Amino acid sequence: MSQSKHRLPRRKVLGFLAAAPVVLAVRPSFAQEPIKIGGIFPLTGGNSVFGNQNFQGVETAIDLINDRGGVKGRKIQLFKGDGNSPQAAISETNRLASREGVKIFVGSSTSAVGMVASQEAERNGAFYWEGMAVANNYTERDFKSVFRMGLSAAGLGQPAPLYVAEVLAPMLKIEPKNLKVAVVAEDSAFGVDVSKAAIDQADKLGIKIGLRELYSAKTTDLSALVLKLRALDPDVIIATQFINDAILLQRQMKEMNYSPKAFVGTSAGHSTLSLAEAIGKDVNGIFSSSFPLEANVNSLAPEARADREEFVKRYEAKYKVMPAVQESLGFVVGLALARDILGKAASDGAADLREAALKADVPAGSYINGWGLKFDEKGQNQRAFGSVVQWQNQKMISVYPAANKVQDPVMVPLPAWNAR
Repeated sequence: MSQSKHRLPRRKVLGFLAAAPVVLAVRPSFAQEPIKIGGIFPLTGGNSVFGNQNFQGVETAIDLINDRGGVKGRKIQLFKGDGNSPQAAISETNRLASREGVKIFVGSSTSAVGMVASQEAERNGAFYWEGMAVANNYTERDFKSVFRMGLSAAGLGQPAPLYVAEVLAPMLKIEPKNLKVAVVAEDSAFGVDVSKAAIDQADKLGIKIGLRELYSAKTTDLSALVLKLRALDPDVIIATQFINDAILLQRQMKEMNYSPKAFVGTSAGHSTLSLAEAIGKDVNGIFSSSFPLEANVNSLAPEARADREEFVKRYEAKYKVMPAVQESLGFVVGLALARDILGKAASDGAADLREAALKADVPAGSYINGWGLKFDEKGQNQRAFGSVVQWQNQKMISVYPAANKVQDPVMVPLPAWNAR
């Protein structure tokens, strides 16, 4: 075969060379770098139940965004950082920032983790998007690139006494001012801040607090607390607990055959499927002032209704369980970060993300839990609100406020243990 047969005609060669720079110029648009996000959550250790549930919700949102085409054509790459202690959170934030080049973070399940992880992110010139940490002073540190979409401790604790006054007192046929209420809490910043918010709101409503008891969340015996509760015999207990102490208190109250007329938790240990897994039907009747589990569909925008259906379908398919409060919260936080901050920002740099966050104006009802998005000058979302759920047939059901209510409360007053 002659060499001439392998040659292209001169006109075709020139045409190819002229086109070559165009081909090279457009290649980067087909191979753009992913947007890197680091999730700092307690994935092992005592708070891993919440950490994994929160992270899985965020991950489901990111998977959905990626399947819808990503953010401006770029996919999101989600990294895990195991903040199983404050020191680990510091280490993991710096590891992801320095080794992986992460400049956007999301977290954190607990205030102990969120406070230090966000501090390290700020020091690294990164953007931190908080959804779960509730410490009241979280947004009081004058950080420029730290925003909290979720609730403060005040926002989480206030719905409990409001629900007691507006709903439980009439059901118990007792005037709110005549109710006997006990407030118990573990003694971390979470327990102290949330229980104080509940007490402050109760005072405004004229509800008298007969007992406030703080204890170590690491305790293995709450029988002395049960004896104090029995002596006071409150109509309502408002409790702020993590999962292990929440389980322990319910088990020891049952062992000692004691129960109040109503029991209201404040998220954390009372708003996770792990509680029902641990104590079975004994969970029925318990209330929890909580991050919203869901919203009344009539209060949601059409897009939020569709997001809710897609979230539930995807979560159940992957994890073989119906998502609850912590998972739903993670999904909302992840979706808002990707769609309403990254999707609107001029770039994925901290300064542009800050500008997008401050400009965000998303109406209530735009997310699956009924929330919207509007930040104050300190970086606190003003369109996040708490709700109340009740355990019915070992499932969490939204009962308050009206925008979230899907069923009426039951089992008020609480029946005997063997009747739950």
